[in-house]
Amino acid sequence: MKFKSILIITTIFIATASVFAQKPEPVKPEPANTVAAAKLPPVKEILEKYVKAIGGREAIQKIKTRVSTGTIDLVPMNLKGTFEIYAAPDAKSFSKMTIAGIGDLFEGMDGKTAWAINPIQGSREKAGAELLQTKLVNDFYRDIQLDKLFPKMELKGIEKVGDRETYVVTATAEGVPAETWYFDTKTGLMLRSDVTVIAPEGNQPMRVFYEDMRPVDGVLIPFRIRTQTPQFTIVLNSTEIKHNSAIEASKFARPK
Repeated sequence: MKFKSILIITTIFIATASVFAQKPEPVKPEPANTVAAAKLPPVKEILEKYVKAIGGREAIQKIKTRVSTGTIDLVPMNLKGTFEIYAAPDAKSFSKMTIAGIGDLFEGMDGKTAWAINPIQGSREKAGAELLQTKLVNDFYRDIQLDKLFPKMELKGIEKVGDRETYVVTATAEGVPAETWYFDTKTGLMLRSDVTVIAPEGNQPMRVFYEDMRPVDGVLIPFRIRTQTPQFTIVLNSTEIKHNSAIEASKFARPK
């Protein structure tokens, strides 16, 4: 939910895909129900309702940093681990994921350069479309400026996510795969997003579900994020989320 830590957490998904991914198979799209255009609200109205639903622009802008910690489950491999994520404005982020039997996986971005360190790839710096996507993922105030980050949006119709009806919006930014968002027609909350994550082993299609919404400093955040890939499901459960803690700039720098 964006201000959801979820798109910051997407950097963890990229690292996970690097370790476990086989050749990806396409995720078959689920057709949206068609509804007469006159009955559908404009995309701008959907986005405004979303921002209001998660706490409002003012509450979101009061947050200057976020630190999240929690646990990871990878299904069906029965692998478990922990994660910690640090985030700040100007697309600064750092994440550490520790999985039993695999080891430590790191991702970071200092606002300009992005890097990854894991047992499979070693240490590398991101470039090209992967770097562009990482900047979009880690934009700290992404939730309140989706219309600026994604210049082209289209409302496709209405589709159910579970038992909830949602507005299906496809969003496109230059140089990266389009994203599809599912907004609850009643609450305005984003229940799911479909993304194609760019990774060295090949692009990874993912369906991300945002669950267990809780208020933290006046902003609703999903404490459970469930991500389906063609090979496995990743479940991240946050145990603690803190805002406005001091974070040293060196935290986001690539290790020498």
